[in-house]
Amino acid sequence: SNMKNNTGDQLLILNRLYKEMDTLYHLYAKKCGLSDTALWLLYSLYENQDLRTQRDICSEWHYPPQTINSSLKSLENQDIVNLEPIEGNKKNKYIALTDKGHSLIQETIRPLMDAEEAAFQKLENDEREAVITATSKYLDILHDELERKT
Repeated sequence: SNMKNNTGDQLLILNRLYKEMDTLYHLYAKKCGLSDTALWLLYSLYENQDLRTQRDICSEWHYPPQTINSSLKSLENQDIVNLEPIEGNKKNKYIALTDKGHSLIQETIRPLMDAEEAAFQKLENDEREAVITATSKYLDILHDELERKT
């Protein structure tokens, strides 16, 4: 139909879907008593055991250092992580999960990842490929377009 080929309408739908996805994660974080940043921070620590410094997480998840820094401070105050200095590096700290942090991840991040995986597996393999390919391509092009405008 015409609706499907109208770029404006398609963009509206896509942006609403992105917003809805954001909201889904936001509500999940809230249910877990976590800020959005804390959720993604713990998610990244659980997903990749090698991502163990503030700088790693900032570059991996595209967060500003201040955002990660204040979130880490808050998690440290709640005894969820320990921030350990790295030899000869004042700014960057090594992030270690405490026992409480490990439990929290099992209660919050693990079920989230299980749900994501279950949902993604319910798509056909070619649908999964298409989602990744198209989203990645769209982001690259949008990035270029925005660079050109600023």
